[in-house]
Amino acid sequence: MATFADTMLAKYETLLQTSAGLDTVSVDGQSVRYVDVEAKYRYWKREVAREKNQRPQAASINLGGF
Repeated sequence: MATFADTMLAKYETLLQTSAGLDTVSVDGQSVRYVDVEAKYRYWKREVAREKNQRPQAASINLGGF
């Protein structure tokens, strides 16, 4: 069963494929910049990986400076 994150990831993948080369894209009736769509795609891709336990909660921990 697809989760909400899976659904959103598929939606943004389709948007990026169909609107390559455009500056603005219409998402759910709103005009959005292509760069913002790419950022949301990366966000949902991380969320899907997190749900499948393929990505740690913290990407890295800096232990220096002690």
